[in-house]
Amino acid sequence: MKIKLAIAALILSGVISLPSAAMTFETTQLSYSTTLADSYYRTELYFGRSIPGGGMVTEDEWDKFLAEVVTPRFPDGFTILKATGQYREANGTIDREPSEVLLFFYPARKRTAGRRKIEEIRRAYVKKFRQESVLRFDYPSAVRVSF
Repeated sequence: MKIKLAIAALILSGVISLPSAAMTFETTQLSYSTTLADSYYRTELYFGRSIPGGGMVTEDEWDKFLAEVVTPRFPDGFTILKATGQYREANGTIDREPSEVLLFFYPARKRTAGRRKIEEIRRAYVKKFRQESVLRFDYPSAVRVSF
């Protein structure tokens, strides 16, 4: 019995001394991750590709719009999603069109500038491609993001 207790004590002393080293590593990892996290706002823009009166925004036109209007305002990046939009026209007809969704994440400390740039993008697209609108969705509060 004394031998079993001695072995158990040795095992426990090894296990008890292990967590301090492991704990240091985990704490370091946690601190590292926490410092990388920052508060960001998220905005989504939905762009219809059909042009009122006929025609479509071509891939070349879309790429040029991204290069000349969007990228200069968000050079660090954004996300592009292909989509299909559906809506009811003023005459009651249900219409579908190819669409693009842009996702923007911008630091909370630059919220005003980020939102201004996004509005500039919307207005430019509406004007250039004679759109009725570009749907904008702003998430109401900041989210935590880690890169």
